[in-house]
Amino acid sequence: MKVWLFDYDLTLYGDEERYVINSLDHRISLFVQKTVGGDFESAHRIRTDYLEKFGTTLAGLMAMNGTDPDEFFDFIHEPEYLTYPKNAPEKLALLQGLQGPRYVFTNGRHDWSEAGMAHMGIAPAIDGVFDLKMMDWVGKPHESAYEKMERWLARVWPERCGAMPGWECSMPANKRDIVLLEDSLRNLEPAHRRGWTTVLVNPNVEAPAWVDFHIPHLMNLRDILPVVSS
Repeated sequence: MKVWLFDYDLTLYGDEERYVINSLDHRISLFVQKTVGGDFESAHRIRTDYLEKFGTTLAGLMAMNGTDPDEFFDFIHEPEYLTYPKNAPEKLALLQGLQGPRYVFTNGRHDWSEAGMAHMGIAPAIDGVFDLKMMDWVGKPHESAYEKMERWLARVWPERCGAMPGWECSMPANKRDIVLLEDSLRNLEPAHRRGWTTVLVNPNVEAPAWVDFHIPHLMNLRDILPVVSS
């Protein structure tokens, strides 16, 4: 049986709703501006520089500016300033049809993805969220994030599947049974090295040979599902 791991931003919702992540990125740049000073344009450059160098903007803020992570997320997650994905009953049906536990594996704090999934109407199909706080604020693509994910799965999967008739209740010996769907190649690379099955969900990049599957949109998972599930 597979364990399904989904990134949230630009994976559970697609590139056609990029305005969702744009609304969050704007808040992040405002927080950077509030922290380091200067104008908005320079704060935006610092944000993208931190993202490139540290993996997440927050990691850069913590390392370079001593930022408290919860203060950061409290600011950027103010609902009145954000946009959320549209309702997506077809995604709910797709996700509920997957055999095996389904989790979100995100570099955000859980409340951002939970709010988005509530707006999409897909929350009933997700068994839990493994967020940045549970990674001790060191997220993807750092190797420790994937190690922590595996340890968490080893604990929660038996608890979850024990209540589901017919589900096997031990972590798979074969890590290929852990399937990660991500829009970021950089975040897929450590999963590939660990032996997980990798699914790139991105219409705008070419997939290197090591990526197991490449689809432009979450709904295209239906096209490869018989092979991924085997």
